[in-house]
Amino acid sequence: MAKRATLTYEKDWYSPVYLRHLISTGEAAKVRKEYTRLRDISQKRLKRLKAAGLADTEVYKKNVNHYPKLKDIKSANELSARLSDLARFISSERSTVSGFKTIMEKSLKTLHEHGYTFVTKENYKDFAEFMAEYRYQKLDMIYDSGEAADTFGVLEKHHIKISQIQQDFEYWVKNHKLYEDMRSMKKDWGDPEALKRRAARKYSKRGKKSK
Repeated sequence: MAKRATLTYEKDWYSPVYLRHLISTGEAAKVRKEYTRLRDISQKRLKRLKAAGLADTEVYKKNVNHYPKLKDIKSANELSARLSDLARFISSERSTVSGFKTIMEKSLKTLHEHGYTFVTKENYKDFAEFMAEYRYQKLDMIYDSGEAADTFGVLEKHHIKISQIQQDFEYWVKNHKLYEDMRSMKKDWGDPEALKRRAARKYSKRGKKSK
């Protein structure tokens, strides 16, 4: 196995503030050289991630078009910010195919130990995307990760994709329990609004029976 490329300097060296200081004190050539080196590494890693079928993962989408060629960078501030992001990407285990798979296997083991057996190798990327959206919408400040994982299980059961509920994401995290015991019916697979209507009819009937 080829040795994984490492950063030339300590991680603190790559902070935007320190990089701007280096550029302003005559060390711009060193910063530019390191940017070019890490950019070359990043492009190779991104190509490998794509070839391995990982182009729809958060790490790939976040980084694939984020590092322009050196000649296209317009300012010291931009160079500092881009190099700092590059260093973070290169340092991440998820930036390599083998690292991504190792993290996936560890995550699956932990999830299965906690009863979330509906997350598999086949839908792990979808699960990772779901959890990224859950954090992006800051719902981790309101609902715990267990509720988020359960919501993903409900969506999987009813064949609903994350992209279909993005504008209504909190509703599903908040109300996922309404759908846990509902049968998955082909007629409303992939149709969150149809599933909502079916749930409304179901619980309306229950309310009438209890009167």
